[in-house]
Amino acid sequence: MKVSIITISYNQAEFLERAIKSVLEQDYEDIEYIDLGSTDGSREIIERYRPEIAKVISEPDHKARQTA
Repeated sequence: MKVSIITISYNQAEFLERAIKSVLEQDYEDIEYIDLGSTDGSREIIERYRPEIAKVISEPDHKARQTA
């Protein structure tokens, strides 16, 4: 089973590491993490756990920013 984790709050690095650890403690083998362009150090936190995450997608969500 593939599990995707989507950062649902923008620039919330303060809480991100705890969330990633929680997911990694579960019994999933094929974890994907999607971050939509946070600029607060979130990418660096995700990279710390990269060896345990099957796929990381990190790209800005241009559409969401245009409508905000």
